[in-house]
Amino acid sequence: MSTLSTKERILNSTEKLIAEHGFSELSIRKISQRAHTNLAAINYHFGNKQQLIDQVLERRLNNLFDIRKSMLDELNQGDSNKVCNLEQILHAFIAPALFMINDEHQGGRIFMQVLARAYAEQSESLHELMKDRYAPIIKAFAEAIGLACPELPRETIFWRFHFIIGALTYTMGHFGATSVARQMPEAEYFEKSVAELIEFAKAALRT
Repeated sequence: MSTLSTKERILNSTEKLIAEHGFSELSIRKISQRAHTNLAAINYHFGNKQQLIDQVLERRLNNLFDIRKSMLDELNQGDSNKVCNLEQILHAFIAPALFMINDEHQGGRIFMQVLARAYAEQSESLHELMKDRYAPIIKAFAEAIGLACPELPRETIFWRFHFIIGALTYTMGHFGATSVARQMPEAEYFEKSVAELIEFAKAALRT
């Protein structure tokens, strides 16, 4: 087993503290204690707490959005004007996010809790990342949905896609926290969650 670098320990410790206590309770001192390092090491690697939080979010979200973009590009073969199947578009957006839950290398359920807290606490870091870095990919999906649903006005697509993202975020943050989850194997529950969320999204867009 490889030994984690100081930077990785700090990132992992910050991620766990946010998942457990939220952003408002986070302090450099608590992070240094959890990571078994000193304050100077955190300042050296990240500069300040805000930049540390940004990197905690970025290291997971960058990969998620890269996968989403890759799947969308595969669907439209690099042509943003190509009309694609609505279910496949939604699968490319929804499935990678839920796959992260079972991928410990991508933070797994710990990062899902971080993301849920970021939305609940209206994290400025998450807001800025979504606006500055990931907005073009989200826009590309919205445009693909628009081509697949030509009967819907752009404003309607904006609002319905916005609510679909909200449903996905809730599912990510509360995955497995239902009575249904306790009645079936986890793998089956996972597949069911993906399928049902896609069906929900299709119905929301087609209604």
